Amino acid sequence: MQYQQQRGSYPGRREQRAPLLPPNYLANGYFDSDGNLLPEVILDWARAIAYGLYEGRMMTAQLRRFFAEVRRIELMLRRGANFKRVQAEILKLPGYADDAVKKNKAPSLFQRFIEQNIKWAGYGEREFLVGFVNHFECVVAFFPKTHD
Repeated sequence: MQYQQQRGSYPGRREQRAPLLPPNYLANGYFDSDGNLLPEVILDWARAIAYGLYEGRMMTAQLRRFFAEVRRIELMLRRGANFKRVQAEILKLPGYADDAVKKNKAPSLFQRFIEQNIKWAGYGEREFLVGFVNHFECVVAFFPKTHD
């Protein structure tokens, strides 16, 4: 079985390796010591994760479905909902990601991405709105355009 040794090297096939989160990803959260959003949150990390999800064979529609859920939570907060009341909705996201991975609708990288972000996004309103929502939006924007 030469194909198995080359791991998906035939033309038109995306590589079958398990992409990882970038080194030092969110080690200290979304913000620098002055409270500014880190550039890597919206550029380098977002791009690396988007391409990792693509390589992991995530479908655009599935990624957008999760992002729509994040936008729904964002809207609740922007309409004045108390963060503590909305926090449960945020904390459900890892469970949804786990379910998507189990159903082969998302790669394991997506679950790791959500879990790592919820550690910070579930902490407070600013972390969710300014950090996570902006970061996830950029992941979606960098995701290669495909025909699902």
